Amino acid sequence: MKPLPPVARFGAVLRMAGFGAVGASGVLPNLAVMWLLVDHWHLHYLPAAVAATEVAICWNFVLVDLVVFRSRRGRHWAGRFGRFVVLNNLDLAVRLPLLAVLVSWAGVNELVANLVTLVLAFGLRFGITDRFIYRPASLPSPVAESV
Repeated sequence: MKPLPPVARFGAVLRMAGFGAVGASGVLPNLAVMWLLVDHWHLHYLPAAVAATEVAICWNFVLVDLVVFRSRRGRHWAGRFGRFVVLNNLDLAVRLPLLAVLVSWAGVNELVANLVTLVLAFGLRFGITDRFIYRPASLPSPVAESV
């Protein structure tokens, strides 16, 4: 695979910054839902984290799709949304065990531990979103490049 030209790299930095800003805004509904479920409805923190993540996925998709990747929305929104949901739920499957370790074994507060796992997964989520979900039509498929 060829390296990106400088202009394309700058665009990637801007997309990453936008993706980060959207992700940071998505932390608010995520933590609010988790707080409500754990502290007020007394739900265990792991199912609460799942529910909170689903709310944040919808929040983040709308903003990412409308703002960050507006110029790269070549496919129908339902397909983009489906891939975004799959990616973020796979991410959740990786984050949940880490969340359990941080809370159960390390004694970290549930909300703080949830925030830590979200921050740790940021780079991977951006890379996959940028490369596979919102890949510009002018780029060849990454799968085809490896064959």
